[in-house]
This record gives sequence, C-alpha cells and structure tokens, in this order.
Amino acid sequence: MARKTFTAGRRDDFLEHLRAGMRRGAAAEELGLTRKLVLEYIATHEAYELLVLDAEGEASEHVEEALFQAAVSGNVAACKLWMDLRKPRRAPVASSQDGQGQGEDLDKELTDLMALMEGES
Repeated sequence: MARKTFTAGRRDDFLEHLRAGMRRGAAAEELGLTRKLVLEYIATHEAYELLVLDAEGEASEHVEEALFQAAVSGNVAACKLWMDLRKPRRAPVASSQDGQGQGEDLDKELTDLMALMEGES
C-alpha cells in the first residue's frame, strides 16, 4: 500500500477536523495519515502551524461558549468551571498580615456567587 502524503487538500481537511474538535492524532488517522507525518509537517511549516493553532482555538471557543451558556442558565457546576477557567493565572500572592491572601478573596467571591445562583434555581 502506498504511503499517503499530506497534500494541500488533506491539509485543508485536517484543519476542518480540528475546527470540529478532533485532536491532531485523531484527525491525522481520519485522513489515513500517520500522526508523526502530520506533526513533522506542522513543526517545519510555521505558517501552517499558525493555522492549526487557530483551528484548535476555534474549537475551544465553541466549547467555552456552550459552557458559558450553561453557566448563565443557572448550572452551578458550569458556573464554577467557567470562573475557574477565567481566573487570571498569576504568581502566588503573599498573604497579608491578617492571613487573607488574594486567592482566598477570589475563592470567597466564587462561593458567594455560587450560593446566590443556588438560591435562584
């Protein structure tokens, strides 16, 4: 059996699979390609790598939007996950003299928000 190549048409199809939420290896397999072949192509073609990252980002945005819609509809678990995903990723903040660090304040705000949402449902 002849080895398939990563042609322009297959590259376009690969991006469509990524936009639909497939992972890189699964998308390669769907096209009859080896994961290694596709990953090597991506690693050596910077412009295509940017297209891959954009397609993966688009798929993630669709999931995030669905999660957000579930959160604003009153799903407490979705709300907690949304808040966790949106929490800024910063270096740990040293606690103040009273022992209340910034992270503890955010946790209290999230707990208060979840209690409020539970009261509305």
